[in-house]
Amino acid sequence: MAATPPFGASFEKLRQELDHLLESAWTNGEKALDRFGLRSGAGSFEPFLDVVETEENVIVVVDVPGIEASGVEVSLVGNMLTLRGERLPLLIGEGDRRHLNEVRCGKFTRSIPLPVAVDPEKVSAAARNGVLTIHLGKQHIAKPRQIPVSVS
Repeated sequence: MAATPPFGASFEKLRQELDHLLESAWTNGEKALDRFGLRSGAGSFEPFLDVVETEENVIVVVDVPGIEASGVEVSLVGNMLTLRGERLPLLIGEGDRRHLNEVRCGKFTRSIPLPVAVDPEKVSAAARNGVLTIHLGKQHIAKPRQIPVSVS
């Protein structure tokens, strides 16, 4: 019977995490570097978001703390929702020293393919407490409806 290495489970978990990182990098290219915070160049980030489909709408919720609502551009072309904006870095005074710098700053562009066709006339966006919420009404053809079957 082979002895179990003392850190076997920990090393296996680390190997799985590295496999996941490499797979994401292979699949997503440079976007994976941004997602894992590994890009060496500063000046861009991607805000986190959720996309939820209800019976009547598609709702996109975007985390944009520290960004004025007027500084976010929301556009819809066909079935692609695009967000653009910029988070400015915290200004510090001359002689002040930054001891920790984890808040990602810079310009961002994020394009999201929507899961269903939406009506461009039924789009609204509102920001509150650093969260941007976009409501996109579904096109009539995208709404599911029950069709009765008649017996002849």
